[in-house]
Amino acid sequence: MMIWGKVLGALFGFLMLRIPGIFIGLLIGHWFDHALKHAAGGPGTQGGHQQQFSTTLFAVLGHLAKAKGRVTEQDIGYVQALMSHLRLSGEGLAQAQEAFRDGKRSDYPLTERVQKFRRQFAWRRDILQFFIEQVLVVALHDGQLDKAEYDVLLQITRALGFNRAQLDNWLRMAQAGQRFRGGAHSGGSAADQASQLDNAYAVLGVERSASASEVKKAYRKLMSKHHPDKLAAQGLPPEMRESAQKKAQEIQAAYELIKNQLDTQTT
Repeated sequence: MMIWGKVLGALFGFLMLRIPGIFIGLLIGHWFDHALKHAAGGPGTQGGHQQQFSTTLFAVLGHLAKAKGRVTEQDIGYVQALMSHLRLSGEGLAQAQEAFRDGKRSDYPLTERVQKFRRQFAWRRDILQFFIEQVLVVALHDGQLDKAEYDVLLQITRALGFNRAQLDNWLRMAQAGQRFRGGAHSGGSAADQASQLDNAYAVLGVERSASASEVKKAYRKLMSKHHPDKLAAQGLPPEMRESAQKKAQEIQAAYELIKNQLDTQTT
């Protein structure tokens, strides 16, 4: 039974308004406890949250693919490859396929479903951010993003409780991540190295002119948000753990590249 909201509400209410404040604080605290209980869930809720993550993800991907007017063979192939990469099988695979088909419907209630997903993961904004980042990776798989797709991404972003500026920032970072991964095995020319360094700064979401302390701060913040163990504790499905690990490795690699370059400049 959750009572700390009521206890703290009554205490602060008494300090501010004395006796009347106790009753106001109890009411506010009750609302807080109720919301927290709904977010935390009960026995078996973790599994339900994990399933909600996967089904919502593939439904959203279906809706995003349909946004261009028709779902291409390339779109279907990429989503199938993603299901295979996540090692989905049996019931889990069937549910993901059904969710993708459901999302392609012209009357799919996108905002309603994403808001429901958001309520399932209340107080867990790192999970919500990781969700939209996974959607962005798929949205950019063909190297282009048209207005219809962007509009759907913006609708998803707002339904998750974020804003356009955050979406645009995550898009820049996702695009930089694509280039950074693609340049990992490129040639060693000066131009290639400079371009890869630019990508590394963008992966961390900082300007090329950022100081060493600013880079380190951005790195630590991103690693805190994307640590696989932390995300797993918040309800990330086991099949998504590898994606979280790869994201953390990408952040680590970008930071190491920048750090080595800054260390060279100071020696």
